Amino acid sequence: MQEVPPISEARQARRAAHWAARQSRQVELRGPAGLVDAWLDRSRAICKADPELWNDLARTLENWTSRHDGSHGA
Repeated sequence: MQEVPPISEARQARRAAHWAARQSRQVELRGPAGLVDAWLDRSRAICKADPELWNDLARTLENWTSRHDGSHGA
């Protein structure tokens, strides 16, 4: 007899499959920009579950943009 995975594992598997499919669609439609959109959507979804994560996401994006827009050390 096959064991049924706990609901949390099943939910996690469905969620992972959803995000993988979404990334594939976004990349197919828009290329690398679509992949970025998919990751930003996923980040927003994670932050909704824990509002304290917004600050971490904002700092991460601030650090990344400062490395690439020439504003570091300005």
